[in-house]
Amino acid sequence: MTDLERSLVESLITAASPLYWQLIFAVALVVGYFFWSRLYFQVLDPAVRDRIGAALGLKLIWVLRHSASYQTAFEWGSVRYHRWSWGIALEHQRTFLRDGLVVVLSLVCVNIIAGLWPLAVFLVVALELKALAYVTFFPTCCAMLALYAIFWSGRYEVAGMREAGPPKISES
Repeated sequence: MTDLERSLVESLITAASPLYWQLIFAVALVVGYFFWSRLYFQVLDPAVRDRIGAALGLKLIWVLRHSASYQTAFEWGSVRYHRWSWGIALEHQRTFLRDGLVVVLSLVCVNIIAGLWPLAVFLVVALELKALAYVTFFPTCCAMLALYAIFWSGRYEVAGMREAGPPKISES
């Protein structure tokens, strides 16, 4: 083995912490991210939507964007893929600016803040603290990105999202 090969192998498996701690951290992070994703959508998201909706004076629900089931003035351009995001329950309250604000809030609160903070922790530990070797970093990175794609890209549908449509107004 040449010196160059030896240094490459050394950099692949060495880090600030022993390999077994790296593996424990990586598995805990991936499992924690999976459970965080489930917990957020089923428990925390309704509270966050209610709080932000109350501040805006709107009832926020999950809607399937770019579909016939959610009519809004905030549509433009060609057909895009359907994705879940927050929307306004009452159709008469949907203006271009209000619905645009709700889309941006959904993107920031759900997809960026709630979805990316575990990835940020992972990257700080791996890159800034140099606590993970490449043999641990790459598989963990792939697993974390796969979980983000499954849960946080707007395609994940939680039970009850379709039933949370606009409230029925009784005619009495």
